[in-house]
Amino acid sequence: MHLRRTDVRDQPTEIKSAVRAAVAGIETAFAGRAVPPRTRLDICRHLLGLEQSTRAIARILDPLCQLLSSQPPDEQHYWISTFSTLLMRPHKRAELAAYFTPPPIVRHLLAQAEHHGLDLKTAEVIDPAAGGAAFVSSLAGRMRELGCHPWDIKRRLFGIELDRHLARLGELLVSQRLGNASIQQATFQVADALFLSDKFTGRFDAVFVNPPYGRAFDAVDNLPPDWEQSSALGHVNKYALFIGLALRLAKPGGIVGVVAPSSFIAGPSFGRLRSTIRTQAEVLRVDVLERKHVFYEVQQDACVSLMRRLDAPKLATYAFRPTCAHIDRKWDIVHVGHLTASTDDLSAPWVLPSQHGEDVFQSCSGRLSDYGVTAKAGYFVWNRQKQRMSRKKSARKPNFPLIWANNIKAGKLCTPRAREGHGVDYVTIAPGNSVIIKSGAIFLQRTTNNKQPRRLVAGRIAESLVKRLGGVVSENHTIAILPSRENVRLSLLCKLLNSKSVDDLYRRVGGTASISVSSLRDLPLPFPEDLERALQTTDDFDLAVERAYRFSALGTRKRDPVPV
Repeated sequence: MHLRRTDVRDQPTEIKSAVRAAVAGIETAFAGRAVPPRTRLDICRHLLGLEQSTRAIARILDPLCQLLSSQPPDEQHYWISTFSTLLMRPHKRAELAAYFTPPPIVRHLLAQAEHHGLDLKTAEVIDPAAGGAAFVSSLAGRMRELGCHPWDIKRRLFGIELDRHLARLGELLVSQRLGNASIQQATFQVADALFLSDKFTGRFDAVFVNPPYGRAFDAVDNLPPDWEQSSALGHVNKYALFIGLALRLAKPGGIVGVVAPSSFIAGPSFGRLRSTIRTQAEVLRVDVLERKHVFYEVQQDACVSLMRRLDAPKLATYAFRPTCAHIDRKWDIVHVGHLTASTDDLSAPWVLPSQHGEDVFQSCSGRLSDYGVTAKAGYFVWNRQKQRMSRKKSARKPNFPLIWANNIKAGKLCTPRAREGHGVDYVTIAPGNSVIIKSGAIFLQRTTNNKQPRRLVAGRIAESLVKRLGGVVSENHTIAILPSRENVRLSLLCKLLNSKSVDDLYRRVGGTASISVSSLRDLPLPFPEDLERALQTTDDFDLAVERAYRFSALGTRKRDPVPV
């Protein structure tokens, strides 16, 4: 199945190059000064062919205009909106989260919504974080294709946008979609959608949203009244608030389509959001985007979700098997099975299906603790405690070598090295403090990304080196796995954590680039004795791990841990 039109290439490099060149040219013309919002809008009018800019600006825009003229409207509007935001100051663009949904994803969500019963000939639809009108413009175009009159479309289609200049751009794009019909009724409302009045609650047949993301550090008094339904104190994420809002805006039976970071699928901070979703909606499908840059120049794991608002809250557990697909780098969609939940709890992490047709998650009950170890997050936050760092071992005050995340290489022995340059960084810590690691240990990088071939990156520090150093301390971008009893084979466990099977499984149950201690503790692993048994059947370690999983999955009950 394909998400793209056959006549549209995948984010043409020619357009991207022309966008960059035009941005550079405009910035040069303004001599480094900020491009005024009115000028940005005039430039967008020029790119749409509605009016001419000055001769100097027109000369800069001409190559981009020629390339855009051959593109269909949804592609044109995407690039024009993106171009407009690239003329903003970087901090302003980040503040507005002005990163727009690519047209293939918009088309996919609209097609899936219609497949699940959304009638765009009659539906009232809203985007509460409308930005560059990716959804609103495409919805207007689709409604026009279905024969709807422009006046009727304007009556049923709404966008909410915090920035009034982006809202004006959205109005411009929708107007062009409707043949530049002179209809006075506004499609966009300038407001913070999180604080919409109750008159919008339960009103819409469909809600589509690509919400802003990132932690919200506002005081509780400045958050929307229902923030606790989707977030826990200290872990309030903007996109979680918008998903909760989208569910609230939809009428019973209404469709909710969301493009968001994939961290809510299994991230430990999103249990309340998962519970709210499963209580208030039927999750129809979740499609994982396997692209480095879903949004222009943004590195972020993302997914596309489609839900249907329930008629009444569902307070008990129920069968949870949404369709799941992977959307690859060419925007092709590959169905891989169904999501499941790791436990019966409504807040439980969602588990992505295996791509190999065999799922050991529900049936394999081995865990990290069976290997005689415990996991804890790294302690030292260097940029908050710089005064405790030094580059030399002190004879006057106790300080210990620091393990950085970049000291950790998959399957290699760790040695403390300075974060930058040669030597070792030391941290002053009182003797006897529990953060000092006195034994051999496994360290994992706590944050990885799609550029790295592994999600789990585990290295080991030898006990002999730790004793010679008198102990080590790890920084907060690491996780330390420490023995909780004697005779623990850390070398074998480290190799297991770096295996392909374990890494693939963690990608399915750890829905965020940040490796969490809780997700590691809950990660299904083969029992130690099953791993030992499998290693006797083959010299191929990855194959042995696959066999060990099957051995453990066939077991009927959990056994006592044994030394390995």
